[in-house]
Amino acid sequence: MKVDSIVDRACQHIQEWIVTGRFKPGEQIKEEIVSQRLEISRPPVREALKMLEATGLVVRKPRRGVFVPLLTKKDVWEIYTLKAALYELVMELALEVMTDGQIHEMETLVEKMEKLVIEDTVDILKYQKHHKAFHRRLMEIAGNNRLNTFAANLHNQATPFSYKSLHQKDHLLRSVQYHREIIEAVKSGNRHLACSLMKQHVMDALLVFQDEQGAVWDEGLLSSMVMEG
Repeated sequence: MKVDSIVDRACQHIQEWIVTGRFKPGEQIKEEIVSQRLEISRPPVREALKMLEATGLVVRKPRRGVFVPLLTKKDVWEIYTLKAALYELVMELALEVMTDGQIHEMETLVEKMEKLVIEDTVDILKYQKHHKAFHRRLMEIAGNNRLNTFAANLHNQATPFSYKSLHQKDHLLRSVQYHREIIEAVKSGNRHLACSLMKQHVMDALLVFQDEQGAVWDEGLLSSMVMEG
């Protein structure tokens, strides 16, 4: 197996463990533990952690190691409000150049999301995979590399919160409905509506998470997430 593929594999697993809560906020991610779980050497794990650090999904503390970030209520608000603004701008830029073929690509991803949510037991990780592909493709179409890097990093930082809130069936259904309405607005040429819906769907996720947390914010930390296994 090529080194690059081993690093990618390690990166994928670490990210999944953070998103699903196997690695909890504030917990140190030790290279030796990951290498043992994946039965690989430590250098690829070290490279994977560097990649995740660049996206903001982990933080490195001098002389202490790599940790899952502990985020305050203000941190979460900043992530989602900035993400909403950038996603709206990505939508505006993409609409300037989007072709019929690209619209079809986007709609195909929405259809995959729609098929998942009607299942009795929804695979949230798989739903998030299609959701991420939808927004990544939109960023590629928009063609602003710096903007896309910022937006992608914010998306990665929000993924653990998204995973938690998407377990609420009502929110999951609203999420896929937002994406269907965005595509329909694009197809009908209603750019203003498409951009507005794009921003709304991000802010809806923030409101759901805030409502869900309610009184469990403890000294500014996501105490409920720390307690979960």
